Formats: sequence, C-alpha cells, structure tokens
Amino acid sequence: MISIRERGQKVAACVEANVRQTLRKIAVTTGISKSSVHRHRQAIRRRNQYPESSFWETAAGSQWLARLVFGTVYYFGIKQGVGAESLSEFICAMHLNTHVASSASALRQLKQRMNRAVMDYERAQAEHCVPAEGQGICVGADETFFGLPVLVLLELSSGYIFIETECENRTYATWMEQVNRWWQSSSWQCHYLVSDGARALVKLAVSGLGCVSVADLFHALQALGQPMGRSLGQQVAALNKQQDKLRQQLNKSRKDADRKPLQALIENNEAALQQVQQDEQTYHEALEHISQTIHPFTLDSLQWQTQRALLTHLASPLQRLWNLAPTYGAQKAQPAIDSFEAQITSFTQAIEAWQQWVTLPRWPNPRCGGSQLGAQRLTALGLLDTAV
Repeated sequence: MISIRERGQKVAACVEANVRQTLRKIAVTTGISKSSVHRHRQAIRRRNQYPESSFWETAAGSQWLARLVFGTVYYFGIKQGVGAESLSEFICAMHLNTHVASSASALRQLKQRMNRAVMDYERAQAEHCVPAEGQGICVGADETFFGLPVLVLLELSSGYIFIETECENRTYATWMEQVNRWWQSSSWQCHYLVSDGARALVKLAVSGLGCVSVADLFHALQALGQPMGRSLGQQVAALNKQQDKLRQQLNKSRKDADRKPLQALIENNEAALQQVQQDEQTYHEALEHISQTIHPFTLDSLQWQTQRALLTHLASPLQRLWNLAPTYGAQKAQPAIDSFEAQITSFTQAIEAWQQWVTLPRWPNPRCGGSQLGAQRLTALGLLDTAV
C-alpha cells in the first residue's frame, strides 16, 4: 500500500507529462480513484506557489526536501541550540512551508523525536560495540592542531572516537592519562595501533596498550612524494610560463630572421615540457603502484601478501622514483626514498601481524597485563626488537 505522498507524486508525474489529461485518464494510469486524483490535483495547485515547487513533488525532490529539513533541525536546532521559532522562520523564508510542516510546535516535536532517535542510536551502538570475549580492537592515533594539540584516537574498523581532547602537550604521559580513562575499565585487547611513528605513540602502543605499533602509510607516502612532486610541479609551471612568454614574443615579431630562433626555442621548450609531464605521470603511477601494493592481499589474485612478494612488487615503482630523483629534487628526494625503503620492513611486519590476528582465533591468557600481553604478541610475531 502506497502512502499519501507517493500517490501525490504519481499524480504530479502524470500531470507533468500531460497537463491536459482528464481525471479518468490519470486515474487509469496511476491506479488511483478519480476522487483521490481530484483531491491530489487541488492540493498540488495549492502547494506549487513558487517556480521551484514542482521539484518537491517528485520522488527525488521529496527525499532531498526531507534531508534538508532533518539536517536543519539536527545541525542548527539540536547541535547549535537554535529555537523552533527561528527554524520555522527559516523554512518559510526558503518557500518550504507549502510542502512540510513548518510551525514552531511541529518543528519542536520533530526536534524531540530526533533527539530520542539519537539517544536510542547511542545506546544501541554502545551495546553493539561491547566486544565478545577474546575480541579485540585496532586503533589509530594522531595529533591535530587548532591552537593547543588535540589528541585523537579512534577504532579503525568502526570509526568510533575514543579520544578527542585538547591538551597542553602530546607526551606519552599525557596520552596515557587520556587512554586510562576508558582502557583500564575495559576488558578489550588491542591488536595494533597505527601512527606516524612519533616516539610517544610508539611507546603508547608497546608499553601502554600492549600491542604492535604499525607505521602509518599515509605519512610515509606523503614524505616520499613531497620533494619530487614539488620539484615536478615547479618545473611544469616554469616551462609553461616560459612557453607563454616565447609565444608572446613570436606574435609581436614581424621579421623572419627574428621569428625562426623564437620558433626553435618554442619547439625545444615544448619538448622539455612534454618530457617533464611524462615524468610527472611516471611519478604519479609509481606512487599509486606503491599504495596499492602495501596491502594484506595482492589485488590481482586476492592471495595473502608475503614479505618476499611485497619486496618484489615494490622494487619496480621504487626504481622508477630512483630514476627520477637525480633530476627532480635530488637533495631531498633521494633521502626521502631511502627513508621510505627503511620502513618497508615495518610495513611487512604490520601485514604479517594482521594476518596472524585474523587467522589465530585467540591468544593465550587474554586477561594478562598490558605490557606482558604486548610482549607475548610481539615475541610470537617476531616484532619485539623492531617495535621497541
């Protein structure tokens, strides 16, 4: 059984297709009684007072309208505390009052219902996020800055934010103070912590949460590509600027003796520009190849990624970057590649650690202390020396 709104949309679509259709024809087409079609046509005429009103009669327009109203009430009414009277004024000013309930009382009721829905969702998520015995979490940690550092730690599979707190500093002691507020009272195990490799965060993983510290591929790729990418961009910009300057000179020149050297310079500059653009494409393809290669599975066969296979697959894109490095940002690009290659072992260990976690259902003695549990895991995975 369709709703009143859906019946109205069917009638509106028929009228839009042919405004001269009779009530009988519309009723036959939509499968709705003539009396109902008549009422809907009258209601549509009353609602469509503005040029944009006809869009709200469509299914897509109705869905977007609902999203707009719910978003307005949630982001302004609930999160920012804007009153129902002000929300009502806004909806009327947007010419939406002919299609949605816009009175302050109706919006107040909607606000209360949405509040209850948010709290019900929070309770449901809290119950759902309680892990079963032996289940663990995988977290990521970093700092962002809006004045003082904001410490952020979230669970990676769900996106649940455990910590989002502005602190005076980002030392290990400060991190542990924030973590202990929820970690000590939980029975969770932490499989690994992903970070940019800051000492405080590595120590937080190994000593605080008792887990493996995993290198963050995003920061590693950023450090790898930034020197070379900046140099390539600068050379492309310089050659384009030079090309424009030479073309302007050529357009102003009237003598063949002056035009021929300029044409030769333009051709040489164009060839150089094409070469740099080709190198830039090679650079982007190499980074994309690296990004897709460092993964628990090989993307072509969906098989486990072994350390030997990873090293083999990374050899080609890294060699392409080495070939470009002397020409583009040599003083910084070559050390950046060296630094990235030094982290490959960490990436392979992280993949192997993940594979261990998903293939072994449970570790012995899951209730032991954080540092003891971390030592057991790191020793079993062969990561103790590297992680510390």
